[in-house]
Amino acid sequence: MRARASAAVCAAFAAALALAQLLQPGLPLYHGWQYALALALLLTVALTYVVPAARGRDGRPGRPLALALGGLCLAGAGGLASGLLGPDTTAIAGTPGTVVPIPALGVAAFFPAASAADVAAGGASVALRRRGAPERVVSPDGNADLGESVVFLRQRPAAFVEAYDGRGGRLTVTQPAATAFLSPVLLFRERQRIGSVDVPLDTFAVPALHRVVHALYFTPADLAAFGHAGLAASSPALVLSAADDAGRPLGIALAPSGRTVDIAGMRVRAGVGTYPVLEVASAPSPWLLYPAALLFVAGVAWAGLASRRPEPATVAEQSRTATSPDAATGGTASVPTT
Repeated sequence: MRARASAAVCAAFAAALALAQLLQPGLPLYHGWQYALALALLLTVALTYVVPAARGRDGRPGRPLALALGGLCLAGAGGLASGLLGPDTTAIAGTPGTVVPIPALGVAAFFPAASAADVAAGGASVALRRRGAPERVVSPDGNADLGESVVFLRQRPAAFVEAYDGRGGRLTVTQPAATAFLSPVLLFRERQRIGSVDVPLDTFAVPALHRVVHALYFTPADLAAFGHAGLAASSPALVLSAADDAGRPLGIALAPSGRTVDIAGMRVRAGVGTYPVLEVASAPSPWLLYPAALLFVAGVAWAGLASRRPEPATVAEQSRTATSPDAATGGTASVPTT
C-alpha cells in the first residue's frame, strides 16, 4: 500500500512539472539541471512500482493503477525531454505595423500598429497566421500551443515619440539605428547602466533640426534610486538627452508620459508604456501528452470497472475456507446424526 501511494504521488508530481511548461512557459528553470534531476527522481520512484504492478505483482488493482500511473509517467518523460533537448526561449521583437516570419514554426507574426495612447495603455495582442489554418491571436494573458513550442507575449518598455518646432509644426522623427527607419515607436532594445540603475536605452533623430536624442526609460522606482534632483514621476517617464550632429550636448529633460517638454530648441511629447514581444518556448511533445492522457483515463476507467465487478467465486470460496475455524485447525466439521 505504501509503494502504491508513493508511486502515485511521484507520478502526479512528474506530470505536473511537465504541464507547467504549458501553463507557465519560458521559465529558465525548465532547462536547468535541477528540473531534470527532480523529474528523473520522480519517474524512477514511480516506475519501480508501475513495472512490477503491470506484471500482476500487486494483485487485482495493480494493473489498472499501473496503466494510469504509466500515463502520468509518460507525460513526465515528455517534460524531461523538452527540458533537456528543447531550445532555450527566444524573443521575437516586431516594429508596430509589420509582419515577422517565423520559419521554424511555419507562421507569420502580425504586430499591430500603435498610437501614443495604445503604447501608454499597453496590452496589445499579436496575430499568428499560417497558410491553410485559421488565425490565432495571442493575448497578453494567454498563450498559443504550436506543437512542441508555446508562444506567449511579454510586455517590454516602449514610447511613441512626437517632435514639434517652436511654432507647433510637426517634425519627422527617425531611428537611424533601427530597422524601421521612420517608426515613431521606440522599443528600447539596448540598456545602459547609470550608477546603480540599469535602464532601457533607445535613440531617435530629428533631421530637420539636426538633433540626435538619447532616451532612457525610467520607472518611478528607477527615478527614486537614481536620486537626481528634479527627476521624479508617478509613472514611467523618459529622460531625454539631446545633442547636435557633431555630438555636442544641448540639454537634458524629463518627459513624463503624455506631457510636452522643451529641449534643444524643439518640443517633444512621448506616450510612455509598453509594447509586446513574442516569445517562443519549448514544450512537451503532443505525441507524448495525448497518449499519456489516454492511458491515464483508460487506467482510471479500468480501475472503476474492476471495483464494481464481483469477486470470482473460486477466490471468494478460497478466502472463506482460509478463514474458517476448521480450516485453521486442520479438522473437519461433524455432521450430527439421529
